Amino acid sequence: MVEYFADYFSWSNFFYLVGIILAGYAAAITSANRNIFIQIQELIACLERVNKDKKVTAAEKKEVMKEALDIAKAVIQSKFSFKALSLWRKK
Repeated sequence: MVEYFADYFSWSNFFYLVGIILAGYAAAITSANRNIFIQIQELIACLERVNKDKKVTAAEKKEVMKEALDIAKAVIQSKFSFKALSLWRKK
């Protein structure tokens, strides 16, 4: 019986299993923080658009700050659950 399982217990299978576990963990983290990644992509697009002409106006600075605040909001929303607080609200 042990000889049957000996084919499955090898270093290559162990590293394959570790890779699958790490990929699953990364996918779980990414799906949980999807809104943060979306906001970061929007900030990068905003920065590229603002820096096209190498001049930043006051309105463009406000737009960049708005995007940065959106990232902070997404981080706060992902780290703290306000579901418990919503139970106290009257509908």
